[in-house]
Amino acid sequence: MMKRAIVLILIILMALPLGIQVSAAEESHPWQEESVYRIQVDRFMNGTNENDQTVSPEDPEAYHGGDLQGVIDQLGYIKELGFTAIELSPIVSNSEDGAHGFAVDDFRAVEERFGTMEKAKELVEEAHSKDLKVILDFPISYASNEHPWMEDESKDGWFLNEEEWVPTNVWQEGLPELDTSVPDVRKYLVDAASFWVNETGVDGLRLAASPNVDTAFYQSMAKEVQSPDFFLFSNTKPDPETVTEGYLDGFSDQRYQQEIRKSFAQFDRPLNELYSLYEQNEELYSEGVPVHAIDDGTDARFTHLAVKEGQNPVTRWKLALTYLFTSPGVPVMNYGTEVPLDDGGTLGDIRMMNFKMSDEQIEERIENLTSMRKQFKALTHGDYQLLHKEDGFAVFKRTYEGESVVVAVNNSSETKVMKMENMEEGQQLRGLLQDGMVRQQKDGTYRLGMERETADVFIVEEDTGYNWLFIGFVGGVLSLFVIGVTAVSIKNRKE
Repeated sequence: MMKRAIVLILIILMALPLGIQVSAAEESHPWQEESVYRIQVDRFMNGTNENDQTVSPEDPEAYHGGDLQGVIDQLGYIKELGFTAIELSPIVSNSEDGAHGFAVDDFRAVEERFGTMEKAKELVEEAHSKDLKVILDFPISYASNEHPWMEDESKDGWFLNEEEWVPTNVWQEGLPELDTSVPDVRKYLVDAASFWVNETGVDGLRLAASPNVDTAFYQSMAKEVQSPDFFLFSNTKPDPETVTEGYLDGFSDQRYQQEIRKSFAQFDRPLNELYSLYEQNEELYSEGVPVHAIDDGTDARFTHLAVKEGQNPVTRWKLALTYLFTSPGVPVMNYGTEVPLDDGGTLGDIRMMNFKMSDEQIEERIENLTSMRKQFKALTHGDYQLLHKEDGFAVFKRTYEGESVVVAVNNSSETKVMKMENMEEGQQLRGLLQDGMVRQQKDGTYRLGMERETADVFIVEEDTGYNWLFIGFVGGVLSLFVIGVTAVSIKNRKE
């Protein structure tokens, strides 16, 4: 009797309709639909000891042994988190102090401590087999003090005067800056970038560029490497013409990164400036795709900022990631966020990634957010309407082709409630993170409430009321199970 009941339950459950997800392989996605996992190759995973020349894991500024094979070995892990693309820190050949990738000594060779060009090709092929796109960080402005060009008299005019150097992060301080306005320099770098694209088959390049790089350079680069499916963008905000004319497909905004880090490192900080930056960028770069990150390896880890503020970094990360993945732009998450890694405020003082140390709450939030971006196009293509802002409590709505999503982020130390305006009759907001539900009140209004330091993503849909059919079905299944257990118990007592 018991066995028959269990079999019946299983048959009924298996007969239920299942949702079907469309994988990336079944259709081509525009880049704004991607979710990117950024990897600092040297600090990610040591896949083989064969290339561990001059590796010193105890020295924060030295190479630690991470390599391309290590990335290949963990592609499945990245895929399981829900990401659709990876971004690799520069893998071009660097000097002894170039674990970060900017002290380039050969623009057309793979850093030997990372692997070979054949291994780079293998990485791209393996990523593509898992429906993951690959972006390479490609330095175009800086070179090592040990680069052969520094001793080559014929290259004297290839570099800017030292007083003209403009580093964009601490790793580039003291590095000679190339003069990309010189035709020979421009041609060399464009040819080198084209070489990497053709040799490896990567899907995009993030150009690590100084603000001195002009529109003419980007135009030359675009002419050589761009294609309909290729994503070319820079680490800085270039002249608007560079984007509006299509020479770059996207851009990064360092002000956005600074603001999102500051806003979410502590509760009760307003989120107004993030929306203001969106409006400014939308006006200047309406044709481009913004690429946003919280950490990108060029500043202290956000985890450390939260700890320094006396905050729980897990709570802080959950809020910041929710905003990053649901607001306009391509979200880029730095490796180790899921742990979350803390560098103690010393840039570079990060040990090799420990894949057994992930925080369950952060990992679950990441998986939920990447899944939502795949399922709801309003989060990747929708407009961006700010509905409410008050003392760290922000609510915004994104709509695309009739699909609407409302995102509520309460970055305050108090429970917040807002009255929803312009809602149609008979709708409901179904929460995807907190499982909350907002329904129309008797007076016709909708009230959305959020506890302190929480966030949720709501789907706006027709209010269908309680699903009594499903509730009855579940009750029936449970009743069968109880009857079966009771029958077995009675039989056992009689025996």
